[in-house]
Amino acid sequence: MHDAKGPEPISAIQSLRLDLPPSCVEFCPVHPSYLLIGTYNLQKEEDAPAVDEGADDGLPAAGQVKAQNRNGSIVVFRMTDKAL
Repeated sequence: MHDAKGPEPISAIQSLRLDLPPSCVEFCPVHPSYLLIGTYNLQKEEDAPAVDEGADDGLPAAGQVKAQNRNGSIVVFRMTDKAL
């Protein structure tokens, strides 16, 4: 509720830790008790490709770029009595 003092602060009802970093949150308009959380993770490569020092753009030399590995998930929750 908004009054002369400003909006009320949001407080947590429940907290949990996901396996991967969350990237988006969506509620289902047809079934508002359902909540979907999308996760996304870009895996860092320890052995980064060498940068061609003679190149002006600072990008890896042609043929040395590795494909990046990424993974993610969609986690579905259902709200019941203020609990997930």
